[in-house]
Amino acid sequence: MSPAAAAPHTTLTLTGESGTLIAYLYDVGPLGIGKLVTRVPWTGHGRTPGEPFAVDLDPFSTAYDVPAGHRLALVVDTVDPLYAEHNPSGAQLTFSSPSDDPSYVSVPLGEQ
Repeated sequence: MSPAAAAPHTTLTLTGESGTLIAYLYDVGPLGIGKLVTRVPWTGHGRTPGEPFAVDLDPFSTAYDVPAGHRLALVVDTVDPLYAEHNPSGAQLTFSSPSDDPSYVSVPLGEQ
């Protein structure tokens, strides 16, 4: 990857007015062991519960070469001890990929 980071885009629906997620990008080797490449926390406030909205995540920039035979994996969680979370008790975050705005991860490629 180039000095820019992979950028996930998705659609979220919250059951509360706020929500937090943390997205992690891993380099996964042939044995299934992952190595953290970058991460991005996201918190939204003042959202209408049940109303879907688009989210573009902007991870911390990094320069990283994915070795041959490895793959990238995107993992999303709602709690990480490094970040304050704003998920009301019992609230849910739902990810979707509507046909008019599909989810994707944009991975910038460096020079070959």
